[in-house]
Amino acid sequence: PRDGAEWTVNEDWEATKGIIQDLFEVTSPTTLLNLNDPHIIELRSRFQQEPLFLDIVDAICDLDSDKPVNIKRRARHRAQLSYPQFFIEDGKLWKVPNDSSTRVHSKLECVSQEEATDLARQEHAEHGHWGRDMIKLKLIDRICSPRLDRSITTAIL
Repeated sequence: PRDGAEWTVNEDWEATKGIIQDLFEVTSPTTLLNLNDPHIIELRSRFQQEPLFLDIVDAICDLDSDKPVNIKRRARHRAQLSYPQFFIEDGKLWKVPNDSSTRVHSKLECVSQEEATDLARQEHAEHGHWGRDMIKLKLIDRICSPRLDRSITTAIL
């Protein structure tokens, strides 16, 4: 050594052992989704008229790099909060309900307002004229849709 000592401590343990763990990148399954995936293309076209779900799909797939910071932050907040509230599985967008609900749900499929109207119309036709609230109780156990009350009222009238 240059300082006159007879021995030195090598600060890098890799100098004698070599690299033991060659780890380049850690990814989660959601980061493996991209714009070329046919499921993502279908989801983005399905939710073209639903900015809430479109922003969430873009946030999950990390496709929102060209959007303003405040929109990205809001979408990522909606998509994940303290735990993953939304996820993509089998080409569908799903929502994990929060624990504050008194009704137990494992997951709810996210559908557009048009799809919710069709489902409400189908529920109304199959199970009779029980009114808006009964249709809402049936649908709220299966789906998540913005403005669900409006979709149900549109379907009944």
